[in-house]
Amino acid sequence: MRTATMSSSIGGRHQRGQSLVEMAVACIVLVPLAAGVMLLGQYIHIKQQTQAAARQAAWAATVDPALADAGLPRKATVQTALRARQFADAKAPIKSSARTPAAFGDPMLTSFANQALLKTSDVSLSVYQQETAPSFLDGALGTVAKATRTLGNLPPNPKGFVTAEVHARPQKLKGADGRALAFLDPLDTAQLDFSARTVLLADTWAATGGGERRNGEAASGAMYNRTVREVIRPLVPTSALGDKVDDVLSDVINVLGKIPIVNDLFTPGFDKFQLGRMAPDAVPADKLTRYRDVH
Repeated sequence: MRTATMSSSIGGRHQRGQSLVEMAVACIVLVPLAAGVMLLGQYIHIKQQTQAAARQAAWAATVDPALADAGLPRKATVQTALRARQFADAKAPIKSSARTPAAFGDPMLTSFANQALLKTSDVSLSVYQQETAPSFLDGALGTVAKATRTLGNLPPNPKGFVTAEVHARPQKLKGADGRALAFLDPLDTAQLDFSARTVLLADTWAATGGGERRNGEAASGAMYNRTVREVIRPLVPTSALGDKVDDVLSDVINVLGKIPIVNDLFTPGFDKFQLGRMAPDAVPADKLTRYRDVH
């Protein structure tokens, strides 16, 4: 009995302090691991929002009125919209008049130490430009456009190739007291930079209407330079003579069209011909006959 008691006491003496050491080792390993997993999710979130911001900036150029004059939206305005919308809290309302917030309300942009992981000044629209598309086809069309530039503005915007690049630079990790968290090295000293670039052919010249009234006269407007009449008509050689010459020639043609022989010799309706009229919205009459009308 005495021998057994001694063995038990010796075994118990060997176990003293082992659990404390295991707990200390577990804390040293698991605490940084848990914090690292949490930070990884936050960094992934920042990267995704950076990509979404770059897409928003590029697509914003396709609907902005500045594109009508081969321009882009104001870079500062777009950057403010990105900060206010893409990095805002999911519950925040989307307003047309975006303003840069004092701090991001998204909880994913706050570290576990209740420190700002990303500040508003850390998000920037670094590149926002428009240039000529680099393809061979666009290069050939650009050469033709230069040759026809003296006659008209086809295409209205020889560029239209928009590039938007957004950067998000998170803050260095600090504790609640503002000191660097050494156990998360190198994230406590490294300056991360998440970037995303979106390239989009924003201006394909979608015509903003025919640009003519029913009487064939030009219909001026805010985007008249994008109408079919304004783009195509300068390519017609007679347009260099002016509208008055077109009116005189149209009157002469209409008089000749009233002569039956001339009207039959040329296209029927020669007496109603109007020189210089584009009529891009006119649709030919349907030449097919309905079955019920066939006898």
